[in-house]
Amino acid sequence: MKLHQELLELRQTEKRITSEILTKLQEMENCRGYLKMGHSSLVDYLVRGLGYSEATAYQRQACVRLAREIPEIKEKIDSGDLSLTAISTAYKHLRGKPIGEKRHLLKSIENRSSREVKKMFLEPMTPLKIQKTEYADKVYLRLELTHEQNQRLEKLKALRSHKHSIESLLVEFIEKELKNYENTKFKLSNSKNPRQIPKRLRNSVLKSSGYKCQFPGCESKYFLQIDHIHPVRRGGKQNPENLQVLCATHNQQKG
Repeated sequence: MKLHQELLELRQTEKRITSEILTKLQEMENCRGYLKMGHSSLVDYLVRGLGYSEATAYQRQACVRLAREIPEIKEKIDSGDLSLTAISTAYKHLRGKPIGEKRHLLKSIENRSSREVKKMFLEPMTPLKIQKTEYADKVYLRLELTHEQNQRLEKLKALRSHKHSIESLLVEFIEKELKNYENTKFKLSNSKNPRQIPKRLRNSVLKSSGYKCQFPGCESKYFLQIDHIHPVRRGGKQNPENLQVLCATHNQQKG
């Protein structure tokens, strides 16, 4: 059937293009060119720069990092012996293992379905797991606890039952933690250590940044750090004019 043959040919082209994309992404990861474009990581570049979903971005990152050590996996992807989903599922179990063991594990997942691969690496329930589902008007959080954690939560609920339910306990915790960042009234410190940034000054710098990385183009709100624009080793002070917020990746890049 002609249509079937055309689809088979397109399928092979699709696999080849995937391999070519991984090669280019590997080049981008090696030179860390995404940092200059304002992205805090390869995943951030894949999501904001190339428009991938987060799940797809993490799959490709896993493949890029494994291909650095085991380049032949790209040929396995081309041939269909390995899928991106299978590789990303196995990835976290391969980190830190010798190359030989990695190759052996990857060989064991060839030509297996995603369900089979997930079952191979099935782990016991993590001690604490939260699943989030967002809708237009609300957000659902599903919380999974061990029996011991649940017992401790029930104990706290009982002790605070005169004032709180489990739901209000969570709200109180969130409000309490956020209040730690609300006090931004600071006095310039006379500390002889310019690396020591008072909490209120830190809060003020974070608020001024909009609670996100200030590197041009970066929008990361995670792993934020207070950076001295003029380095301390060159006489930089801990005054507000010399402080900025950078994500850990861009702060590390600055050195």
